[in-house]
Amino acid sequence: MEMITNNYEWIFSGIGVAIIGLIIKLLVGKRKSNEKNKTSNKISNNNTQTTTINVNPNENLMSGNSEFNLQDLKNKTHILFIDDDERFKVVDILKKNDWLHTSSVTDIKNLDSGLVQSTHIFFIDILGVGKELEFRDEGLGLVESIKDKYPEKKVVIYSAQSEGERFHKAFRIADDFLSKDAEPYEFQSLTESLSANYWKIKK
Repeated sequence: MEMITNNYEWIFSGIGVAIIGLIIKLLVGKRKSNEKNKTSNKISNNNTQTTTINVNPNENLMSGNSEFNLQDLKNKTHILFIDDDERFKVVDILKKNDWLHTSSVTDIKNLDSGLVQSTHIFFIDILGVGKELEFRDEGLGLVESIKDKYPEKKVVIYSAQSEGERFHKAFRIADDFLSKDAEPYEFQSLTESLSANYWKIKK
């Protein structure tokens, strides 16, 4: 109190008022800054808790469908090769790469069989198959009939022939075409793409 009385004139002069105002402003500003930091930290902590993401290293990004990873596709996709050549090795290669439901037959006797209905992806050779159902165009006729009866199923034509009918309707409605002597990796890559696309449609 004595300090205020002795410095009365200085305290209430313009300079004194300005200095006291500055001190008060600094104290208030520091207090608001502390409160803001506390609020910011609280929000940051809440955001950290709500935005945790579990990343699956097996995610198959190629399909654009995050609902399934590659191992899911391998476990649930049924693949059937229809080929009169029982020595075709791609079937075994796919099995070794964990495509568990991969099988082969030399021909199809009934389009309504359980095997046909449970298959998601068909690989069909052009020659030597389709004879059981008496298709004039053999494998191409079989491709056409499967796509007509089961349009959602994926069908790939493959052949060892480099020449032949290329204007048949089967080539337009099939999902893809491969040379029979293509690298096994090409068959596997196409299988991944078609299975992801199939399950994207079916989800």
